Amino acid sequence: MKYDSDNQRVHRIGSVLKKEIAQIIQNDINDSRIKDVVITEVDISKDLKHAKVFFIIFNHKNKKPEEVKLITKTINSSKLFFKKKLSKNSNLRSVPNLRFIFDDTESKAFELEELINKNLY
Repeated sequence: MKYDSDNQRVHRIGSVLKKEIAQIIQNDINDSRIKDVVITEVDISKDLKHAKVFFIIFNHKNKKPEEVKLITKTINSSKLFFKKKLSKNSNLRSVPNLRFIFDDTESKAFELEELINKNLY
């Protein structure tokens, strides 16, 4: 039973971090490149020391791969700023180390769907 409560705790903390990071992007970030970022998921390690923050970029289909890499690099260079804001804004005892990762699941699914449709017709 302990496993379930630990799992729920990790999920709950992930939800809090997702909401807080989204608010920081909306309210505290001045970089226009990061303003287009939308947080999709936060995956936290079981020991709560590391968090993968998955994001998409609004209208990312209009952006070149180099631009996406630059945005990813920019947001990762701001992770100490996020950690500082999270420690101030949230009730967490310790804020996990953040790693921002571009979530290309949607674009891969779209490409796969196009491939399937092309082979069907």
